[in-house]
Amino acid sequence: MRKLAYKLFGGETSERVLAKRIKIFVLIGIVFIAISKLLYLRGLMPFPNFELIVPTLVVIGSFSLYCGSTKSWRYLTRYFGIIALVSVFMIDLGFWGLQPIYVFTWSGFIVCWVIGLQNKLSMFDRFKKLLYRATLTAAVAILIFDVWTAFGSWLGWGEKSLAGLAAIYLAQIPFTLYHLASLIFVPPLVGLGKLMVKVKVPVPVAVKVRAGVRANTR
Repeated sequence: MRKLAYKLFGGETSERVLAKRIKIFVLIGIVFIAISKLLYLRGLMPFPNFELIVPTLVVIGSFSLYCGSTKSWRYLTRYFGIIALVSVFMIDLGFWGLQPIYVFTWSGFIVCWVIGLQNKLSMFDRFKKLLYRATLTAAVAILIFDVWTAFGSWLGWGEKSLAGLAAIYLAQIPFTLYHLASLIFVPPLVGLGKLMVKVKVPVPVAVKVRAGVRANTR
């Protein structure tokens, strides 16, 4: 167990350790998204629209991530949102088959990830700054996602009139409030990111040479 922990979190140069930890952080995000979808579909979340998908997409998307020089890992961090959402797409198809509303939910998730990408935050910034930006971005992403998917519901099943659209959005309000409760996942996700980049960096230290010591010995 110690050897595994050393391989994952220690050893080698500081740069390699940092790249390794960020890879783990990205993989954890992908697992969180898949598990969240499964729990939601199984009805194991405490209330409707309470999920980890949007917060995870936004938080990880908000960071500028360095995973070393390997091309495959650069692709993973660049296209994290789409790669992570493949599990959501597969789970949806497995549970319900192909449904018209997926045009809106799947595209909505991708939009949330793209919104997060606009931040370009450094994981070395202060925790309060990161938390504020990530939480605000996640809240905006949730609101946009809910407006977009509610519009999709109106196109699919609602009465095709302005009154019908208004009725859909009014009915959506409590579900959006439930969805905003998902912001509770943002602080631990940001905290996990900050924890993963705490890497020891060797720093040269100036040492005083005692007076009387000759520079050269004979």
